Amino acid sequence: MLIFHLTVANLKMITRNRQSLFWALAFPLIFVVVFGLFFRDSDSTTSIAVIDNAQDDMSRQLISGLNQVDGLRVTERNDELLAYDEVKEGDLPYLLIIPEGLIATASNRPPARITVVYDDSSPVGDVVLVLVQRFIDQANLELTNAPRQLALEVQGVAIHRVNFLDFVLPGLAIWGVMSFSVIGLATALSSYREKKILTRILATPLSVRTFFTAQVLAYLVLALIQAAIILSVGALVFGASVEGNLFVIGLLVLVGNLIFLNLGFIVGSYAKTVSAASGLGNAVVLPLMFFSGVFFPTDNLPFILRTVVEYLPLAPMLEAFRGVILEAKPLTEFPVQLLILAGWLAGTAIVAVKTFRFR
Repeated sequence: MLIFHLTVANLKMITRNRQSLFWALAFPLIFVVVFGLFFRDSDSTTSIAVIDNAQDDMSRQLISGLNQVDGLRVTERNDELLAYDEVKEGDLPYLLIIPEGLIATASNRPPARITVVYDDSSPVGDVVLVLVQRFIDQANLELTNAPRQLALEVQGVAIHRVNFLDFVLPGLAIWGVMSFSVIGLATALSSYREKKILTRILATPLSVRTFFTAQVLAYLVLALIQAAIILSVGALVFGASVEGNLFVIGLLVLVGNLIFLNLGFIVGSYAKTVSAASGLGNAVVLPLMFFSGVFFPTDNLPFILRTVVEYLPLAPMLEAFRGVILEAKPLTEFPVQLLILAGWLAGTAIVAVKTFRFR
């Protein structure tokens, strides 16, 4: 019961500190809102305008085939010059121009020219060209009465698409937990040491182990609340993907937060003042944040740096966290990552115990 009351008291002390609450909740949520506004899902449909100068069975067959393609919106237009200008101005992605007398000219030489006008810098331009070419090849086979020796069997596979907001949201949640655990605990311990609260505890019947256990439990509870709020805002407000088991997500948050709290104890042991603890804590947190894949994948890093980052605590934590949240994978899918985290948990705990000072 004593630990429970001390934990509640520590939570009250943390929540009454508005500056701490800002860094714990408001600051990560600002990033969630910014990324949510800029990278929320947009319409994935591609539009193509068609100028049908042929108006025959073959042109209608081509247009009908394009209409059946998922993600392709086909509109028939009459003014070729106006449509061409719209493509040049960037108002129209693709323009398909079918010449007059398509069936009549297709049996002669040279072949009829079906024109596709588009922005060649478009990342999906080649896809549209392949679609049009496929229909033209099929029409050529039918015109020459070529027998079909091969047939295409289409099998649709449901792909779970991950946008940038889906990718960055787990990183923001873990970054918020890490920042507050390392910097918040380090500054709190430095403040206690400056005010000689820690030395006074030694003179009381209160067990030192009980005092620090209550501290850790308070930060663990706050970490769960932090992660829940950040992930909920991303999922409910901006439609980010959160697919994993909530119990597994919470378990990962607790394991990662124990490592971050150990780092907070270590930083608080070496920092003599609150300002020094804040500066040293940022020196630990910021490199981990930028290099461990919070905002961008680590694949783009140089090989040596990427290899080093893989063995830091945040990178394997994020890899497992994203796998659980975005793909609902079990923890058994991440044996290497969990082994690295276990090593960090044991190592930082030993260092924290060895380095901590009451005075």
